[in-house]
Amino acid sequence: MKVRFWGTRGSIAAPGSSTARYGGNTSCIEVRAADGTLIVLDCGTGARELGLHLARTERQPLRIHLFIGHTHWDHIQGFPFFVPAFLPGTELNIYAPLGFQHGLEGAMAGQMEYSYFPVKLRELRSRIHFTELDEGFFRVGEVLVETQYLNHTAPTIAYRMSNGGATFAYVTDHEPFWSAADRVSRHPGDERHIEFLRGANLVVHDAQYTEEEYLAGKVGWGHSSIDYAVDVALAAGVDRLVLFHHDPTHDDATMDAMQATARARAAAGGSLDVLAAAEGLELTVRGSADPQARAAASALQHRQIAGGRVLVVSANEKEVAAIDEVLSEDGLVLLRLPDMRAAVIRSAELAPDLAIVDRELLDGDGEPALEPLRTALARGNFPVVVLADTSVGARGVHRGVGPSTDYLAKPFSPPMLRARVRAWLARTLLAAEVRPAPVGAPGGADAVPERVGHRSRLAAMLATVPLFRSLSNEQRDLLIMQASDQVFVPGQIVIRQGESADSIFVILAGRVRVLEASPDANADVLLGELGEGEILGELGVLRSQARSATVVAVERTHCLVLRHGDFLHVLQTSAELAVS
Repeated sequence: MKVRFWGTRGSIAAPGSSTARYGGNTSCIEVRAADGTLIVLDCGTGARELGLHLARTERQPLRIHLFIGHTHWDHIQGFPFFVPAFLPGTELNIYAPLGFQHGLEGAMAGQMEYSYFPVKLRELRSRIHFTELDEGFFRVGEVLVETQYLNHTAPTIAYRMSNGGATFAYVTDHEPFWSAADRVSRHPGDERHIEFLRGANLVVHDAQYTEEEYLAGKVGWGHSSIDYAVDVALAAGVDRLVLFHHDPTHDDATMDAMQATARARAAAGGSLDVLAAAEGLELTVRGSADPQARAAASALQHRQIAGGRVLVVSANEKEVAAIDEVLSEDGLVLLRLPDMRAAVIRSAELAPDLAIVDRELLDGDGEPALEPLRTALARGNFPVVVLADTSVGARGVHRGVGPSTDYLAKPFSPPMLRARVRAWLARTLLAAEVRPAPVGAPGGADAVPERVGHRSRLAAMLATVPLFRSLSNEQRDLLIMQASDQVFVPGQIVIRQGESADSIFVILAGRVRVLEASPDANADVLLGELGEGEILGELGVLRSQARSATVVAVERTHCLVLRHGDFLHVLQTSAELAVS
């Protein structure tokens, strides 16, 4: 594989004579696979020059795979100036994890509203496909792509790409899961991170700070020091490490010194080639391995976390309020208990998907004190996020017998906790839970807890939709008693014009296009697009008429399907819903 750097800076572009050698543009890397597949990693300001280069030198039409680690601005701000996106015939496939407030397309489109830019995303002439990713694997051409969540202040994914015997990993933005003096901690997150990098021929890793800068005030900002980057690369047996995401305050002289420090640390710890990324740097990645996917699930299977049940074990009212505020934004259900004894007794009844525990309630026992909770749930790998004071030390957060135990330092960063909870729920809430079978379908006795848990999750999802927020819990329970949830892939028909209206669809995630067949036109007429929180098919149900339009999924779309009889019954009992 061939790798070329077009943007190396983090946070904000820093052009000028003092940064000329290492570059001032924000993150953007071009990758050429052995089979010719063209991959772009991140779309910071460096994407402008890359786009001009591709338009000048490449055969048209272009087919580009753009991988974005997360949608913070320094990773997408070059997209409005990326020339291939404006060229008719260009096929642009964009991949990224699902962000906080917006889906991938919404985040990309937000910076291209007329208030900020003269051309809207929908006005671009290229064919753009958006794909939201979770942890797992998939293939692009002959390139095996593996993904894993990083420790950042927003949902962020690392990419490991293997092709032609070579393996390259792109790892930014990321912070150590736990601080440990002079070594990498044995926090399960850090160990998972090392395994993801294991044996890679080239790793491009976040190294924004010196160790002194990181410890002096950058903890919780979501970025790594050069010491951490070198240490994890050594532990993973990496061939070559490239320091990346340079701080905008670091001039060329500072980068020279950081590169020298990193090389000295690498030489003292083993065999590792280290260099700092510079704009224009071109590297060839060679290897002889025959990589196999390490993950068990496809990264293309989006896990719907809304409605996930999170048990919070804490006696700290202020802490619980902060957690509640964070979790409610993702439609999660908060279950609060004051101590571990109550958690063990009631855990089977509450059926949580994850627990957040104040370490002060573990009576100094740490990991062993969590085992009764896992035993009560009959889940040895039940994920627990422990909020711990940094005085616990690195030895107190080791893997031990609980690889599903996570530790987050107090006082915690709300967005970092939110990202951490999302990552764990995405790992544990399997995509198989998103199924079209009715919630109230008959089953054996063993299926009862599963149905109850799934019904609670659907009710929580419904509560996040503005139209249904005014309903009481009883009214929402009635709506979802015989409801189902269904996922539609891009291009799949959700509703077909002319069919009988026997159900209503609530969009929980994704986007659809509404089309009407016109007898006076040779093509369907586009009536508009609908997204998260909007409903489909209500007019046909209210008027007892056939469907008046066809609705097609534009992207992967998750819908809650309500029976028309249940909807009409609740409508008669809720004045607020009727007015809406």
